[in-house]
Amino acid sequence: MGLAVDALFFIVAFATPVAVSIGMISKADDLSKSFTWHPILMSLAFSCFMVLGRWAYVTDSIGDKAQQRPVHRALMVLALLFAIGGYVAIFMAHIKTPTFFGYDFAKHSWKVAPRVIHDFLGYGVLLLTLTQASMGLQKLAKLQSGVKIFTFHGQLGKLILLLAAIQILVACYLWIWSTGYKVLVAVLAVGAALCGTLFPHMAQERQLLSSRA
Repeated sequence: MGLAVDALFFIVAFATPVAVSIGMISKADDLSKSFTWHPILMSLAFSCFMVLGRWAYVTDSIGDKAQQRPVHRALMVLALLFAIGGYVAIFMAHIKTPTFFGYDFAKHSWKVAPRVIHDFLGYGVLLLTLTQASMGLQKLAKLQSGVKIFTFHGQLGKLILLLAAIQILVACYLWIWSTGYKVLVAVLAVGAALCGTLFPHMAQERQLLSSRA
């Protein structure tokens, strides 16, 4: 991977959270509201730090795998912390109603279908992220002993990136932005996910996977 690809990773990684932050702050009447920070923190978690975590593990700019792994781990831990922060933000916003899994427990009614999908998919992505983090720590500990486990770890990470992008697409449908701005955020989010899942090129990817098998 050359410097151009490295630059592409960083551009697409920060583009989505910047766009989401601008969109949320411009519509927020009170920045202290926890709901405002939910999409900002989640976009930082999945479209930014998780994509960069993937970059750290495939780039040639850092060094060999022994040098890449600590950077990969640090970025993925940041992604997890921001994801947890994003969940805490939406939990605090919904506990007042209370509304969870798309169901309003005060009115005893379901929200609109996209909202229900967004809630269930969000819990699924968060659960997968926690599982992935746990496996990553176990994998690292075993690698230090020369033992390879969870060889599907990288593929699961790609799945999480794609599911998170779908989650942002559903959120774009729900957000009160102009159609043009929704399309912009959606394109940026999908671009970040594809960048994180498609690079490096397939030949190099096969080499990486065979070395970890």
